[in-house]
Amino acid sequence: MTESDLDSLYGELCRAVTEVGEARAPLFLARFALLAIGHIDDPERVRALLASARDFGTVGTSGA
Repeated sequence: MTESDLDSLYGELCRAVTEVGEARAPLFLARFALLAIGHIDDPERVRALLASARDFGTVGTSGA
């Protein structure tokens, strides 16, 4: 997946969250997460992604 793909898909995700509205956004994101987890179908990969998502300190950095 290219950086352009990521940017485009992130934009689609943001628009979808806006479309469902603030009240339903958490439910939408939870459903999206469950669908993604099922599609990934690899518990260790999902755990690694969850750990990365929790690490707000390295967002936009090389992790150093």
